[in-house]
Amino acid sequence: MGDFRDFLDMLQGKWVPPEQKGLTISRGASLEPGGFVAEIRGLNSTPRHTSTADLLSAQMRNELVFACIASKAQTSHDPRLFVEKQVRRGGKLIYEPVANHPFRSLFMRPNPDMTEADLMRAALVSWDVSNPRRFYVEKEYTRGLLTALYPLNPAYVSPLMGRSGDNHIGWVWSDGNQRKEYSLDEMMVRRAPAWYNPPPLPAAMGSVESDSAQTDYVKAFFENGGVPPGLLKYDRPLTQPQREEIRERWRDTYGNAQSRQHDIGVLDANVAYQEIGTSLDKLSSPTLRSIAESRICMVFGVPPLIVYAYVGLLRATYSNLKEAWSGFWDATMSPAYKEWRVWWMWNLLSEFEEERDIRAERVRLAYDMSLVAALQEDVDALQERARKNYQVGGITLNEFRSEIGRDAVPNGDVRVNEIPAAPAKQAKARPRTTASMTDAITQYLAGQYTAAANAIGG
Repeated sequence: MGDFRDFLDMLQGKWVPPEQKGLTISRGASLEPGGFVAEIRGLNSTPRHTSTADLLSAQMRNELVFACIASKAQTSHDPRLFVEKQVRRGGKLIYEPVANHPFRSLFMRPNPDMTEADLMRAALVSWDVSNPRRFYVEKEYTRGLLTALYPLNPAYVSPLMGRSGDNHIGWVWSDGNQRKEYSLDEMMVRRAPAWYNPPPLPAAMGSVESDSAQTDYVKAFFENGGVPPGLLKYDRPLTQPQREEIRERWRDTYGNAQSRQHDIGVLDANVAYQEIGTSLDKLSSPTLRSIAESRICMVFGVPPLIVYAYVGLLRATYSNLKEAWSGFWDATMSPAYKEWRVWWMWNLLSEFEEERDIRAERVRLAYDMSLVAALQEDVDALQERARKNYQVGGITLNEFRSEIGRDAVPNGDVRVNEIPAAPAKQAKARPRTTASMTDAITQYLAGQYTAAANAIGG
């Protein structure tokens, strides 16, 4: 009766797992930053439906899950996180980058084996495969200064509770062979409750299992020589020992051995082979696989085309691929990096700056996205836009030159309508011939003419 009642409750959306019935919030439960209750009595030791270890295993076993997570993780190579402070320039408050800031030095090289991209890659992967969502970072101090960060596998980390079991005093890392305990101050932990920020992979596990099952079916189909399963139908009754003997003899002769995959079966007059399996052409496999692939990509926010999933390649073009990457950054990665920027600011920048300065926004973190190819304009379109803005007086000459990648020029901080007109060139005045010079030339020529005439006449 209890199972039937649970079934009715599930249909009505009222079903509660048995292990969660009767749970109450502890009176002394503290609110973590972010406003969610960190401790619910009876829930700390309750096994979750899909563990982080299971999710990590799914990432390694399913190609599409691996590709989706890897595509998100690989974006960590381009954005650059830096510190900027508020300054006053020309009566206006602006932000300028801070050179050689200790936050930047640590984030650029968090430990001897990792770079900034490695740290962010660990953060992105951990956030997608842990259940509930977690990112654990061990902090290492040298003479009181934070000098190294080491991200930890979320599958190996669990809360460390006090002797009474009702207060959280730290964290435990254990891989089954080794164990290390951390105080709360020795770890940075980004966490999110599943009720408003659930991890994507558990939601996709149904489609992941369906996709994996199709892959396994195709593999088994070809391992069996392309022959679907079937049964042997005899025209006479058989005892149970006879059935077992026939089954074993058939397996021994035509079982899944490499040398017997394409062997020839021989049946006598008393038996017929009846196919009960489905051949690949009857499965509508492309449709089924497309549904599973699209749902897996959907929960990760990854367009199928950029991971070259089958459903994405059905209508693939070069322009579609470019638009897919642009949409991926706009809808998925840009919001994700904004969330990480805020988290790093409150949990890591606060190690080097006063919290009151962060709250007053006198200092903050910012991302340099200039190297993210998907966010950059087409060069021709960018130059055309800059040219039009300059022609209508919207930007100065040097701003125009900066947008097209050229250096500034002296006196170039003016708009096109502010450039003074060049003075008109005046024609050079020709020296005037004086009257005396004209008379002298006239007399000279007349004399020469008279002399020539006399010489001819004489």
